[in-house]
Amino acid sequence: MATAADSGDGTPDWDYAPSSRPAAGPETRTLANNNRPVSGKNLEAGPPFTKDSAGVWQANRTNVTLRNTVTDADGDASNLTFQVYTTNAEGTPKDQVQLTDPDTGKPAAYGVVVSDFVTSGGRASVTLRYGDLKANTTYAFRTSAFDGGLYETNWSSWAKFHTRGRAVNITLPEPNKDAAAVNQDAHQNPQKIAQPSMAVVAPTVPPVARSAEEGWNCGTLNKRTGIQPCSRLVPDNSKATRDALTNGTKGTAALPSLVDWCANLLDSHIKRYEACIGSFTYEYQGIVVKDGKPTGEILDASWAVGQEVKLAGNSSTFTQQLTLVPVSIDPKFVSVTLNVEFDCLLADRCSNGPQSWDGALEWVGADPLSHSAVGKIDHTWNAQNNADTLDLSTKITAYSPVANPAATRWQADGAQIRCDKISSTTPGCTFHKYIPTWVMNFAKTPPAVAHAWLIQSKLPTHPGSKAANKPLFYLPAASKNAPGRDPDDNRKVICPDGWAATYGNPDATAVTEISSTDKASCDEFAYASTYNSGGMPTSMGGMNEVDTGNDCVQTYATRVKQGEWHLYDDIRGAAPKWTEKCGRSAMSGWINSTSMGGAFSSGFSTKYRMLDKDPYWVAFPQFAHCDASKVTVACTVPKP
Repeated sequence: MATAADSGDGTPDWDYAPSSRPAAGPETRTLANNNRPVSGKNLEAGPPFTKDSAGVWQANRTNVTLRNTVTDADGDASNLTFQVYTTNAEGTPKDQVQLTDPDTGKPAAYGVVVSDFVTSGGRASVTLRYGDLKANTTYAFRTSAFDGGLYETNWSSWAKFHTRGRAVNITLPEPNKDAAAVNQDAHQNPQKIAQPSMAVVAPTVPPVARSAEEGWNCGTLNKRTGIQPCSRLVPDNSKATRDALTNGTKGTAALPSLVDWCANLLDSHIKRYEACIGSFTYEYQGIVVKDGKPTGEILDASWAVGQEVKLAGNSSTFTQQLTLVPVSIDPKFVSVTLNVEFDCLLADRCSNGPQSWDGALEWVGADPLSHSAVGKIDHTWNAQNNADTLDLSTKITAYSPVANPAATRWQADGAQIRCDKISSTTPGCTFHKYIPTWVMNFAKTPPAVAHAWLIQSKLPTHPGSKAANKPLFYLPAASKNAPGRDPDDNRKVICPDGWAATYGNPDATAVTEISSTDKASCDEFAYASTYNSGGMPTSMGGMNEVDTGNDCVQTYATRVKQGEWHLYDDIRGAAPKWTEKCGRSAMSGWINSTSMGGAFSSGFSTKYRMLDKDPYWVAFPQFAHCDASKVTVACTVPKP
């Protein structure tokens, strides 16, 4: 029996006759056969077209596909009209959802959408337009059949489905186009390196009452005095030694410093252009020998030793400084003189300038601790090659009127220097084993920073994470990298030209008030200019190669109201698995390009003379309070 007719005015009761609102076309009754088509009982929603324990279909997106079978006793091809309702708390239909015509993008007639015709017994389906449904919401739907002439008398039974919730919801402020550039130097913390290694220095004489394994290097016995000299360098990070290197013998006035952050720092550390090599104690001993055997009497002298090196990003000449502060000198030595030799190893690559000392290198008299000595020397790379590595080595020889010389040489492998004319035609030198930290400009481009933080924090590749020990590896221009790969070719794999306009989430917001021509763009992380990029082929050293950007986590940045932006996962597809290797986000082109562009090239890669495959970290200080371990990554930045 047919249900009540509807004139098409207003909103009908939910049980109106399908033919009274002929969304699929007018009913004609001109066909030879006159059997009405019938909706099946196989209503499904998805993908992935699976139900929960309550029988509700679970859709992993909001642009849901609805389907049902349809039959016609006459064998006519038929279609289905699909109608969607919101639901009450108890799950019953509440209000009809106005659906969008998927072909025109305009409101569909009568608020329903119609499938294509299918053969009798076939499955008809429609995919709802993005924006018609909300995330994390339960709906009900039903169908009615039409064979081109006749409508099904009644609607089918109801079936319920639930759209997935968001996996990402990061709340952000407005971009500030006038935000100051990030001071990258402020984020470069000292990196600890191994203490220097000691080298044997001739003459090497078997020590009397001393073990060579303890680092001692001994000279020849003074036959006149019966004293054998020995010396060694001992790492010493005690407070007394650090205080001595800061304030000298008087303990009141600070000694001159070449690297300001060396003061009171223990052990050996480097930055990209500066090094603090240790704090040490240089020991010189005279072992009293009689009849070929030690008497047990030992003359002691020692100095606190600190070494600092300062390089220049725009010069092939650099400086090192050595500080010597006497700690104890046995008066029986009469006096002790130190001879210091600064060497830039591989003489064909590096030349040494003259030494200059503030304070004599001889300690003598009743008060041998009366002064400290601070020495400087310049070294110059010859700049004949495009790049060279240099090692600094220092040798101290001590001697006194009663004891022959004994010498100790050391070298800090972790402070190896690399000089180049590749990153810039102007030569410069860095401590290339230092891993610098890049900090994006959050105040200027919040969505781009949020995207990079999300991918670094959530994916197992953790690109650029210092905590996970997963640095990014820099890929410079094709002419400057080993495989000759243009970084833009990486970008085209993840973000093909025109992708954002054609396939990106349509809710990505442009900032036309900042740039009048701004439009949606595609942002990827890890960056295209890295070996970590999903677009970098494995055959060229790529670490995370994917086939296309479709394999990445999909997000977009949108302004929900003035002053409030959100980074969302793209609800048009399945939620991220968080096993992906990369991230792709639709966002403002101005935000995307400004977040890196010149800021990275001039303010970081050139500033720190980054070369092919150099590692670096990416840090997000504004996100320290955010927890990426939750199922839904939700955070407000900056912290409210």
